[in-house]
Order: sequence, then C-alpha cells, then structure tokens
Amino acid sequence: AVVSTQSTGEDVIAMAHCSKAFRRCCLTDSLWRNIFLQHHKMISPELEQLAAQHSWRKIFFTDKLRLQMLVSRQRSQMAIKRNNENTDKIEVEGASAATNGAGHQVAVEES
Repeated sequence: AVVSTQSTGEDVIAMAHCSKAFRRCCLTDSLWRNIFLQHHKMISPELEQLAAQHSWRKIFFTDKLRLQMLVSRQRSQMAIKRNNENTDKIEVEGASAATNGAGHQVAVEES
C-alpha cells in the first residue's frame, strides 16, 4: 500500500484505521518526516534529534509554540554537551589541581 505524502496529517491518521497494512504504512517515521517537510520546508539538526527521541508524527502534531520551546531546549543541551566536550579536551601539562585540607587549590606535580 502506498500512502501519499500529499495527504494531510489528519487524512493519514484516518487511513491508518482502515487496515493493519495501512496502519503500518501510515505510522512510518519516513512518511511523517516527508509530511513535516512539506509543511515546514526545513529541518534543523535540533529538530532531527527531537524526532529521533520522539517521532516525526508527534513532532508534526506538536503546536508551533511548544515545538519552538523544545527546539530551544535541544539547542541549549547541545551547546552544554559541546562545551563539556571542549572542557574535557583541555589538559594541564605537568600539574593537576588538588585541594589541601583548607579547601584551597594547590598544584600537585605528577610523577
């Protein structure tokens, strides 16, 4: 069975109730990604990650304001992850930070 990406989201949901075969076709992520693309024309990397976590069907039916909030949150999480990865790469040569009994940082020579 072939489901047209020209159909509206509501039409696809209605077709999914016709038979098990239609249901399998109508619930595929690739179909909902194509339907989303027809309505929004562009997909950001953050949106791709959200869809991987949820589904394109759920993303398609999420209202625009909520979707903007989720994308913004995803961008923040990606920035924090990149920042943490960059911080992990910074190495201090010859010394590492440690604290003495008073809680002050002191340089400790590695052997």
